[in-house]
Order: sequence, then C-alpha cells, then structure tokens
Amino acid sequence: MYRREYPDIPGMFDARFREYNRPNLYREFQASWLISIVGSIMIIIGCGLLFWNEGRAVKTSVSLDEGLRDITVPETLNVVFEENSGKLVLVSGTLRIEDTLQDPAYAISINAVKLRRVVQMYQWYETEDQLSASLESAEHDSHREKTYSYSSDWFEYPIESKSFYNELGHHNPHPEDWPANSSIQTNSRVKIGNFLLGSSVKEKFTEFKPFTSGERPRVEGIKIYAGLYYHSANVWQPEIGDYRVQFTYAGRDGEEFTVVGRQSGREIRPYTTESGEELLILHPGIRTAAEVFRSEHNTNRTTTWIYRLAGWFISFLGFSCVANLLEMLIDLNPILRQILALGFSPIHFSASVTVTLAIIGFGWVWYRPLVGLSLVSISLVPYIVPCIRLLMIRRAERSRYRP
Repeated sequence: MYRREYPDIPGMFDARFREYNRPNLYREFQASWLISIVGSIMIIIGCGLLFWNEGRAVKTSVSLDEGLRDITVPETLNVVFEENSGKLVLVSGTLRIEDTLQDPAYAISINAVKLRRVVQMYQWYETEDQLSASLESAEHDSHREKTYSYSSDWFEYPIESKSFYNELGHHNPHPEDWPANSSIQTNSRVKIGNFLLGSSVKEKFTEFKPFTSGERPRVEGIKIYAGLYYHSANVWQPEIGDYRVQFTYAGRDGEEFTVVGRQSGREIRPYTTESGEELLILHPGIRTAAEVFRSEHNTNRTTTWIYRLAGWFISFLGFSCVANLLEMLIDLNPILRQILALGFSPIHFSASVTVTLAIIGFGWVWYRPLVGLSLVSISLVPYIVPCIRLLMIRRAERSRYRP
C-alpha cells in the first residue's frame, strides 16, 4: 500500500538511496566558490614565489661559485696591471679621497664618498580614528563616526594642510616655502690604491654615520644640539615652520674596504658571470676572497629561506581554503582514501609542504642532484609512509586468514 501511494520515495534497497548521499564536487564548489577561487589564487601566487625564489637562489649561488673560482687578487695596489683588464678582481685597502664634499652654509667639509643632508620641518599631521556607534532609530541602523586629532612632529617631506578635515589652526608652510631640500653629494674620484671605484661601486656605500663640523655655521641664529642644526628660537619647544638639518657621511677617507668587481682599465665595474648575473661586492674591512664569498653565500641562504617561508605560508593558506574540495575529491577515490586516511597530518598541511619541497628540490636537481633528489623524496614522505603502512596491514590480514 505504501509503495503504491508513494512510488518515487527510495526504499531501503533502492539503488537511488546511495546516489542521493554521494558527495558532489559541483555542489560543494557552488557553496564555497568565493573562498575556493581565493585559495586557488593564493596557491598560484605561493608556487610562483617559490619558483622565482629558487631560480634566483640557484643563479646567485652558481655566480658566486664562479666568482670564487675565477677571482684574481692583484699582487699590489700601487700598480694596475693591464693583463687583468676584464677579469674579476679583489681590491682591498684604505680609501683615498682627495676631493672634499662641502656645505659652506654650515661649515661642513669632509673627504668622503657620500655626504647626505637631511632637512626636516616641524609640521602638523592629521590622525583619523573610526568609532562604531549604533543609532537609536526605528531601523536600528549602525554607522561609523570619524574623529580627527592633530599633533606636530618633525618630517622630511612637506605635509599639505589643505587636505585636513579641520584646517583651522593647523596650517603648514606651503611646499614652495620649504627652506632647503634633502640631498646626497657623491665624490667623483674615490680610489683604493691606484684603482678607481666606479659609480656602481659608490652607490653601494649606504651605511651613513652622523657628522658635525668643529666650526660654527656661517648662518646666524642656528643652534646645534645632538648633531643637528636647528633653525628655531627654542630647541625644546619648536614652532610650526621651524626646521633642522642633519649631515651624515658614508665611506670616509682612510677607512678600509674590500671591493670585488671587473677591472676596466683602472676602474672597478660590475662583472657579468656566465649565467648573466652581475657580481659587484663591497664589504667593510680587509677581507680575503674566501671570506667575501662565504659571507655572500650566507646572505643568499638567509634571503632564500625568508622567501621560502613566505611562499609556503601563502600556499598553506590557499590549500586551507580548498581543503573541503580536496577532502571530497579524496572521498570519491577509494584508493586515495585508504592511503591518506593513515596519514599523520591534515591534507592542507601535507599538500603545502609537499608542493614547497618539490619545487625547491626540482630547482636544485640540475645544480646539486643529490640535494635536489633528496628534497623531492622528502616531499613524498607524507604519501609513501601511509602506502607502506597500508601494504603492511593488508599483508597482515592475508596472513591472518591464510590456512
């Protein structure tokens, strides 16, 4: 009677009952399409970052090994040998700088590679705060209230007060009234022995140290405190529009440096390796070739691991977003379900680790086969171990029922 009245309802032994409860990837994607797309994009970005990083790391490592192999250390710095022109050379010694970098207004004069002047003005700046508040209305709407606060501090760039929400009482000087600009002077002639440092080498002098002159500035009304030149009536209570100037230098005459680059006549310039990478290294102090390239290798490893962790983390977040789809795909495949059910980590974690190690391994297979193949093998451990455990379980079951 029940079956005649309701013929379309599946029964206990109806095959349609199994089809009804079967997982469906399309329905799952419809339910989480946005997070799945975001996760897929993050996986692509993470893998792309890993591919780029490994290519960069391999090229840099190969170039450094080539540089250490082909480096030439001149016998003396007083004579520039023409036969070394075009070769990669290491020059280490004291800087010889005959020309002086000056700023006459502040009586600044120093023999250095670079002289930097930093100008800061005391200005107003605006801070925006957002507060959530609920309106007592019939609709019970919520809104955000913005509040603005104003403070003053020293800034190296002009702040346009016309863009403030409340300009009244918060006027900054017009950018055209800026008293002076920050600038960097670079010496045209810097030598180590009789070798001239090219412009690319001088750009690598980036460690600046503060410097003040022993003479009083020629401009009246300047106050000196903590190495800064204040154009202010009161250093402790500056007013809007007051400014201060600080001088710093990089690479002073008599300091010791080590340079690695291509000898071009008497000048040191960038050296192009066989892989197309440029080698131009500057280190403070007197260093040997082994010390210089060992330090560069360490820097390359540190940078590589930073990008590796960033790429893995982005991939991990991406796999976490599509974890439900991956688990459903595994459930639809009985063999994969049996293997991964014995795994020791969540699917999104093991997948991100596998992809990361595989990309790193394939990047190093050609340059260092043993290291590359080892990493690829390690990347498969989350899947090889469950397979071995599954085979052992099945073998134990067969032996148990064997007569």
